[in-house]
Amino acid sequence: MPLSRQLLAGILLGIVTSVMALPALAERVALVIGNSEYAANPLTNPVNDASDMAARLTEIGFRLHGDGPLLDQDLRAMQVAIRDFTRSLNPGDLAVFYFAGHGVEYKGTNYLIPTDDEEIAFADDVPDWAYPAPRLLERLAATGATGVIILDACRNNPLPERAGSRDVGTGLSAMETPTGASAFIMYAAAPGQTSSDGEGRNGLFTGALLEALERPNRRIDDIMYEVSFAVRSATQGRQVPWLEFAFAGEIPPHFQTGDGRADSNEVPVQVEEATLASTGKPGRGIVEDGRPLYGLIGVADGLPTDGLRLEMLAGGYEDAAQLGGSCHGFVASSPDFQLDWEDGMGDLSLTSLSDEATVLIVRDPDGDWLCDGGAPDRAPQVALTRGLTGSYRIWVGTEVETSRAPDAELVVAAIDEDEGESDAASGIVQLPAPTPAPAEDEAEEDDAASAPVPANPAASIERGLEQD
Repeated sequence: MPLSRQLLAGILLGIVTSVMALPALAERVALVIGNSEYAANPLTNPVNDASDMAARLTEIGFRLHGDGPLLDQDLRAMQVAIRDFTRSLNPGDLAVFYFAGHGVEYKGTNYLIPTDDEEIAFADDVPDWAYPAPRLLERLAATGATGVIILDACRNNPLPERAGSRDVGTGLSAMETPTGASAFIMYAAAPGQTSSDGEGRNGLFTGALLEALERPNRRIDDIMYEVSFAVRSATQGRQVPWLEFAFAGEIPPHFQTGDGRADSNEVPVQVEEATLASTGKPGRGIVEDGRPLYGLIGVADGLPTDGLRLEMLAGGYEDAAQLGGSCHGFVASSPDFQLDWEDGMGDLSLTSLSDEATVLIVRDPDGDWLCDGGAPDRAPQVALTRGLTGSYRIWVGTEVETSRAPDAELVVAAIDEDEGESDAASGIVQLPAPTPAPAEDEAEEDDAASAPVPANPAASIERGLEQD
């Protein structure tokens, strides 16, 4: 029996209504911008960085907004591209925004600089002639998509300021994500640092990111850990890529679909919580045998008279209370250093020095945890006096969660027999505080007596660790 027109119309209407009610399939979409041809301050690599990043993202399944990288964009072009890109997103999408070029922080707000930067004669011109990065976050938050914002935009771009003001910061600052938004922000360099434009085809940060994306079926935070490790090691800490995020889910997404956990690396990185509206950070637990970020400490051939001083950044995202006992504070997942103690080396002390309150955590070869910190009148110290041969894993953390990893030094020194009294059971010892390293201006005024401790090749960080 043929269907009546009314019945057929009703069925068709129901089908159309049902289809319209279905949520759109989640997409992986990317907007890639690279600005090199600045009118006032040209750069070399951003167009290469953007072109290579666009090609890599396409290879791993992203759809490129604009059908390719957008190169050398003026302010109007950037505004239109970002507007159209965010309008195209749907809830559940994974949206990558990549920008390579100049970026500045002005009065606490980050701005991406377009190529028509001749309009920016003074720092106070920035808000009128640059794109505010928080506006991008607002647009992404309104879409319901998960945003991955990659900013290789901390290249040094000094701007004159009127009346001697100091409103332009070095590098970029942390950004607050709108409540309820899911966003991961990758910075090429930490606040107060600038990123290298690179000597080859790519900038240092983007080059490391392209290499990390050779294994794309990993979590976003795992990718960033690898990038941070590579850049931080290559620059001896002068440039430290960092990650901040607010994420509504339990597990950060992958750049490419797949399990990813089997490929997860545990390279520690100072992951910044900053001012993001989220309490969730990726906590894997402390990895006792993880690869040390800064490397191996060689002391077999002796130490400088005043001890070996190793510069670092303290802290991390793991709560050390999970270790039990007196351990507390916040540390990286894997250790910062490894020290291999052998017979004949003699007793050693480890001391953490910083302007901020730190904790010192050591795992000895027997698997016991030695933790110190929290005393207001002395720096955290742990003594290696029990004669246990083997590997000591060392973490330098912060007393409390911080929005920025503080500068610190780990001092490794020999213990004289008459110096302090140790507790053999705990490995904690009260020692005189190491003499602070002289400031640069003091070193210029004083003679050799106040000069910094000379480098000791046999007692230095061995950075040539094998990579998996």
